[in-house]
Amino acid sequence: MDSKPFPAGTLTTGVAAVAMLLLASSALADDASPPPCSMPIAVALADRPGTGRTTSAGGSPCVVLPDEIVVETGLRRQITTSPGGSSTLASGPLTFVRAGIAKRLELGVAPPANQSRAIAGNTPFDAARGTTDLVLAAKYLVLDTGVAQGSLGAAYAPPTGTGEFTAGAPTFSLSANLGLALSPRLSFAASQVFGTAVGPDASGANRTFFVYAPSFTLAYALDGATTLLVQDALVSRQGPLLPAGSRGFVALQRALGNRLALDLDYEVNLAPRGGSSKAVGFGLVWVAAPGRSRR
Repeated sequence: MDSKPFPAGTLTTGVAAVAMLLLASSALADDASPPPCSMPIAVALADRPGTGRTTSAGGSPCVVLPDEIVVETGLRRQITTSPGGSSTLASGPLTFVRAGIAKRLELGVAPPANQSRAIAGNTPFDAARGTTDLVLAAKYLVLDTGVAQGSLGAAYAPPTGTGEFTAGAPTFSLSANLGLALSPRLSFAASQVFGTAVGPDASGANRTFFVYAPSFTLAYALDGATTLLVQDALVSRQGPLLPAGSRGFVALQRALGNRLALDLDYEVNLAPRGGSSKAVGFGLVWVAAPGRSRR
Protein backbone atom coordinates (compact mmCIF):
# COMPACT_ATOMS: atom_id res chain seq x y z
CA MET A 1 0.00 0.00 0.00
CA ASP A 2 2.96 2.35 -0.29
CA SER A 3 2.32 3.38 -3.87
CA LYS A 4 -1.18 4.84 -3.57
CA PRO A 5 -3.64 6.07 -0.93
CA PHE A 6 -5.49 3.65 1.33
CA PRO A 7 -9.13 3.03 0.35
CA ALA A 8 -11.64 5.22 2.14
CA GLY A 9 -12.76 2.48 4.50
CA THR A 10 -9.34 1.55 5.81
CA LEU A 11 -7.91 4.80 7.01
CA THR A 12 -6.73 6.20 10.26
CA THR A 13 -8.95 8.16 12.63
CA GLY A 14 -8.33 11.41 14.49
CA VAL A 15 -9.40 12.43 17.99
CA ALA A 16 -10.63 15.88 18.97
CA ALA A 17 -7.97 16.26 21.59
CA VAL A 18 -7.81 19.73 23.12
CA ALA A 19 -11.54 20.37 23.25
CA MET A 20 -12.30 16.84 24.45
CA LEU A 21 -9.76 17.13 27.25
CA LEU A 22 -10.55 20.63 28.45
CA LEU A 23 -14.30 20.50 27.94
CA ALA A 24 -14.58 17.07 29.52
CA SER A 25 -12.58 18.33 32.49
CA SER A 26 -14.91 21.30 32.92
CA ALA A 27 -17.95 19.06 32.52
CA LEU A 28 -16.69 16.82 35.28
CA ALA A 29 -16.22 19.84 37.52
CA ASP A 30 -19.61 21.37 36.67
CA ASP A 31 -22.61 19.21 35.83
CA ALA A 32 -24.23 22.20 34.08
CA SER A 33 -21.45 22.39 31.48
CA PRO A 34 -22.46 21.12 28.04
CA PRO A 35 -20.74 17.89 26.88
CA PRO A 36 -17.90 18.21 24.34
CA CYS A 37 -19.87 17.27 21.22
CA SER A 38 -22.43 19.98 21.96
CA MET A 39 -19.82 22.74 21.76
CA PRO A 40 -19.23 24.44 18.35
CA ILE A 41 -15.44 24.20 18.61
CA ALA A 42 -13.27 23.15 15.65
CA VAL A 43 -10.98 20.75 17.51
CA ALA A 44 -13.95 18.92 19.04
CA LEU A 45 -15.30 18.22 15.55
CA ALA A 46 -12.05 17.51 13.69
CA ASP A 47 -11.57 14.35 11.67
CA ARG A 48 -8.07 15.73 11.11
CA PRO A 49 -5.37 14.92 12.00
CA GLY A 50 -5.72 11.28 11.13
CA THR A 51 -7.33 11.57 7.73
CA GLY A 52 -3.88 10.90 6.27
CA ARG A 53 -4.29 9.76 2.68
CA THR A 54 -7.95 10.69 2.25
CA THR A 55 -11.05 11.07 4.36
CA SER A 56 -11.41 8.70 7.29
CA ALA A 57 -14.59 6.69 7.68
CA GLY A 58 -14.06 7.00 11.43
CA GLY A 59 -12.70 10.31 12.66
CA SER A 60 -13.90 12.27 15.65
CA PRO A 61 -16.62 10.60 17.72
CA CYS A 62 -18.45 13.95 17.60
CA VAL A 63 -21.05 14.93 15.02
CA VAL A 64 -21.46 18.52 13.82
CA LEU A 65 -24.39 20.51 15.24
CA PRO A 66 -27.64 20.98 13.32
CA ASP A 67 -27.19 23.51 10.48
CA GLU A 68 -23.43 23.62 11.15
CA ILE A 69 -20.94 23.31 8.28
CA VAL A 70 -17.36 22.18 8.91
CA VAL A 71 -14.65 22.21 6.23
CA GLU A 72 -11.44 20.19 6.60
CA THR A 73 -8.59 20.15 4.11
CA GLY A 74 -4.88 19.41 3.91
CA LEU A 75 -1.90 18.25 1.88
CA ARG A 76 0.26 15.14 2.20
CA ARG A 77 3.63 14.07 0.79
CA GLN A 78 4.78 10.44 1.01
CA ILE A 79 8.25 9.14 0.14
CA THR A 80 8.83 5.43 -0.39
CA THR A 81 12.44 4.26 -0.72
CA SER A 82 13.74 0.98 -2.14
CA PRO A 83 17.29 -0.30 -2.82
CA GLY A 84 17.20 1.03 -6.39
CA GLY A 85 15.43 4.36 -5.99
CA SER A 86 12.47 6.18 -4.51
CA SER A 87 8.96 7.39 -5.30
CA THR A 88 7.23 10.52 -4.04
CA LEU A 89 3.44 10.70 -3.83
CA ALA A 90 1.89 14.17 -3.42
CA SER A 91 -1.78 14.22 -2.40
CA GLY A 92 -4.18 17.10 -2.05
CA PRO A 93 -6.13 19.02 -1.36
CA LEU A 94 -7.64 16.35 0.91
CA THR A 95 -10.97 18.06 1.54
CA PHE A 96 -13.96 16.90 3.57
CA VAL A 97 -17.13 18.97 4.05
CA ARG A 98 -19.63 17.99 6.76
CA ALA A 99 -23.08 19.40 7.50
CA GLY A 100 -25.42 18.77 10.42
CA ILE A 101 -28.85 17.84 9.07
CA ALA A 102 -30.53 16.65 12.27
CA LYS A 103 -30.05 16.70 16.03
CA ARG A 104 -27.51 13.87 16.01
CA LEU A 105 -26.87 13.23 12.30
CA GLU A 106 -24.34 14.67 9.86
CA LEU A 107 -23.67 14.09 6.17
CA GLY A 108 -20.25 14.51 4.59
CA VAL A 109 -18.67 14.59 1.15
CA ALA A 110 -15.01 14.32 0.16
CA PRO A 111 -14.44 15.42 -3.45
CA PRO A 112 -11.79 13.59 -5.51
CA ALA A 113 -8.27 14.46 -4.37
CA ASN A 114 -5.44 15.04 -6.81
CA GLN A 115 -2.59 12.51 -6.73
CA SER A 116 0.82 12.84 -8.37
CA ARG A 117 3.67 10.30 -8.12
CA ALA A 118 7.23 10.98 -9.26
CA ILE A 119 10.03 8.40 -9.31
CA ALA A 120 13.81 8.51 -9.06
CA GLY A 121 15.99 5.56 -10.07
CA ASN A 122 14.58 2.05 -10.35
CA THR A 123 11.43 1.46 -8.29
CA PRO A 124 8.50 -0.99 -8.39
CA PHE A 125 6.23 1.94 -9.27
CA ASP A 126 5.72 4.14 -12.32
CA ALA A 127 5.15 7.88 -12.47
CA ALA A 128 1.42 8.54 -12.41
CA ARG A 129 -1.25 11.20 -12.03
CA GLY A 130 -4.91 10.90 -11.19
CA THR A 131 -7.61 11.46 -8.59
CA THR A 132 -9.10 9.42 -5.79
CA ASP A 133 -12.74 8.37 -5.66
CA LEU A 134 -15.49 10.61 -4.34
CA VAL A 135 -16.53 9.69 -0.76
CA LEU A 136 -20.04 10.10 0.67
CA ALA A 137 -20.39 9.66 4.42
CA ALA A 138 -22.87 9.83 7.29
CA LYS A 139 -22.33 9.74 11.04
CA TYR A 140 -24.77 9.46 13.98
CA LEU A 141 -23.98 10.52 17.55
CA VAL A 142 -24.91 7.87 20.11
CA LEU A 143 -23.08 9.09 23.24
CA ASP A 144 -22.01 12.51 24.52
CA THR A 145 -21.11 12.90 28.20
CA GLY A 146 -18.36 14.66 30.11
CA VAL A 147 -16.08 11.61 29.94
CA ALA A 148 -17.19 9.63 26.87
CA GLN A 149 -18.32 10.34 23.32
CA GLY A 150 -19.35 7.82 20.68
CA SER A 151 -20.74 7.63 17.16
CA LEU A 152 -21.53 5.23 14.33
CA GLY A 153 -20.61 6.00 10.73
CA ALA A 154 -21.00 4.74 7.18
CA ALA A 155 -19.22 5.66 3.95
CA TYR A 156 -19.67 4.88 0.26
CA ALA A 157 -17.12 5.59 -2.47
CA PRO A 158 -18.24 5.14 -6.09
CA PRO A 159 -15.41 4.59 -8.60
CA THR A 160 -15.26 8.20 -9.81
CA GLY A 161 -11.48 8.68 -9.64
CA THR A 162 -8.99 8.54 -12.48
CA GLY A 163 -5.83 6.61 -13.31
CA GLU A 164 -4.57 4.00 -10.88
CA PHE A 165 -5.87 6.01 -7.91
CA THR A 166 -9.47 4.92 -8.35
CA ALA A 167 -10.53 1.64 -6.74
CA GLY A 168 -12.29 0.76 -9.99
CA ALA A 169 -15.31 -0.59 -8.10
CA PRO A 170 -17.60 0.73 -5.35
CA THR A 171 -16.28 0.44 -1.78
CA PHE A 172 -18.22 0.63 1.49
CA SER A 173 -17.41 0.92 5.17
CA LEU A 174 -19.04 1.00 8.60
CA SER A 175 -17.33 2.47 11.65
CA ALA A 176 -17.73 2.75 15.42
CA ASN A 177 -15.85 5.59 17.14
CA LEU A 178 -15.26 6.15 20.85
CA GLY A 179 -13.47 8.91 22.78
CA LEU A 180 -12.63 8.80 26.50
CA ALA A 181 -11.18 11.47 28.80
CA LEU A 182 -8.69 9.66 31.05
CA SER A 183 -7.55 12.77 32.94
CA PRO A 184 -7.71 16.57 32.52
CA ARG A 185 -4.77 16.30 30.04
CA LEU A 186 -4.90 12.78 28.60
CA SER A 187 -7.54 11.22 26.33
CA PHE A 188 -7.94 7.99 24.37
CA ALA A 189 -9.82 7.35 21.14
CA ALA A 190 -10.52 4.18 19.18
CA SER A 191 -12.14 3.59 15.80
CA GLN A 192 -13.23 0.22 14.46
CA VAL A 193 -13.79 0.24 10.69
CA PHE A 194 -15.26 -2.67 8.72
CA GLY A 195 -15.37 -2.29 4.96
CA THR A 196 -14.34 -3.32 1.48
CA ALA A 197 -11.35 -2.42 -0.67
CA VAL A 198 -10.09 -3.37 -4.12
CA GLY A 199 -6.73 -4.89 -5.09
CA PRO A 200 -5.08 -7.30 -7.57
CA ASP A 201 -5.37 -11.06 -7.12
CA ALA A 202 -2.90 -13.74 -8.27
CA SER A 203 -3.89 -13.23 -11.91
CA GLY A 204 -3.39 -9.48 -11.69
CA ALA A 205 -7.12 -8.73 -11.96
CA ASN A 206 -8.62 -6.37 -9.38
CA ARG A 207 -11.17 -7.82 -7.02
CA THR A 208 -13.04 -6.61 -3.94
CA PHE A 209 -11.96 -7.90 -0.53
CA PHE A 210 -13.01 -7.36 3.10
CA VAL A 211 -10.93 -5.14 5.41
CA TYR A 212 -10.97 -4.61 9.17
CA ALA A 213 -9.11 -1.45 10.17
CA PRO A 214 -8.91 -0.54 13.87
CA SER A 215 -6.96 2.46 15.13
CA PHE A 216 -6.02 3.67 18.60
CA THR A 217 -5.00 7.20 19.57
CA LEU A 218 -3.61 8.83 22.72
CA ALA A 219 -3.79 12.63 22.95
CA TYR A 220 -1.99 14.79 25.51
CA ALA A 221 -2.78 18.48 26.01
CA LEU A 222 0.51 20.40 26.14
CA ASP A 223 -1.38 23.61 27.00
CA GLY A 224 -4.81 25.11 26.52
CA ALA A 225 -4.49 25.21 22.73
CA THR A 226 -1.88 22.62 21.65
CA THR A 227 -2.16 18.82 21.72
CA LEU A 228 0.21 15.99 20.88
CA LEU A 229 -1.39 12.93 19.29
CA VAL A 230 0.14 9.45 18.87
CA GLN A 231 -1.69 6.78 16.92
CA ASP A 232 -1.35 3.23 15.61
CA ALA A 233 -3.57 2.43 12.63
CA LEU A 234 -3.89 -1.22 11.64
CA VAL A 235 -5.40 -2.95 8.62
CA SER A 236 -6.21 -6.65 8.39
CA ARG A 237 -5.01 -6.96 4.77
CA GLN A 238 -3.21 -4.62 2.40
CA GLY A 239 -4.52 -6.54 -0.61
CA PRO A 240 -6.29 -9.80 -1.51
CA LEU A 241 -2.98 -11.72 -1.25
CA LEU A 242 -1.08 -9.35 1.05
CA PRO A 243 -0.56 -9.47 4.83
CA ALA A 244 -1.77 -7.07 7.50
CA GLY A 245 -0.40 -3.54 7.72
CA SER A 246 0.33 -0.99 10.44
CA ARG A 247 1.06 2.74 10.34
CA GLY A 248 2.41 4.90 13.15
CA PHE A 249 1.24 8.49 13.31
CA VAL A 250 2.38 11.52 15.36
CA ALA A 251 0.75 14.94 15.11
CA LEU A 252 0.55 18.38 16.71
CA GLN A 253 -2.83 20.09 16.68
CA ARG A 254 -3.23 23.80 17.48
CA ALA A 255 -6.51 25.59 18.15
CA LEU A 256 -6.76 29.16 16.88
CA GLY A 257 -9.93 30.27 18.59
CA ASN A 258 -13.12 28.23 18.53
CA ARG A 259 -13.64 28.02 14.78
CA LEU A 260 -10.19 27.14 13.42
CA ALA A 261 -7.58 24.46 14.14
CA LEU A 262 -4.33 23.58 12.38
CA ASP A 263 -2.38 20.31 12.40
CA LEU A 264 1.08 19.11 11.40
CA ASP A 265 1.61 15.34 11.15
CA TYR A 266 4.26 12.71 10.50
CA GLU A 267 3.53 9.12 9.50
CA VAL A 268 5.63 5.98 9.07
CA ASN A 269 4.65 2.62 7.62
CA LEU A 270 5.42 0.06 10.33
CA ALA A 271 4.85 -2.88 7.96
CA PRO A 272 6.34 -1.76 4.62
CA ARG A 273 6.51 -3.86 1.47
CA GLY A 274 9.56 -3.45 -0.75
CA GLY A 275 11.06 -0.45 1.04
CA SER A 276 10.45 2.06 3.79
CA SER A 277 7.65 4.60 3.59
CA LYS A 278 7.26 7.89 5.45
CA ALA A 279 4.91 10.84 5.01
CA VAL A 280 4.37 14.38 6.26
CA GLY A 281 1.22 16.44 6.06
CA PHE A 282 -0.56 19.52 7.32
CA GLY A 283 -4.12 20.74 7.29
CA LEU A 284 -6.87 22.75 8.90
CA VAL A 285 -10.37 22.44 10.30
CA TRP A 286 -12.72 25.41 9.92
CA VAL A 287 -16.23 25.87 11.26
CA ALA A 288 -17.56 27.69 8.22
CA ALA A 289 -21.11 28.09 9.55
CA PRO A 290 -21.88 27.70 13.28
CA GLY A 291 -24.91 25.56 14.06
CA ARG A 292 -27.67 25.62 16.62
CA SER A 293 -27.79 23.74 19.91
CA ARG A 294 -28.95 20.13 19.79
CA ARG A 295 -30.53 20.49 23.25
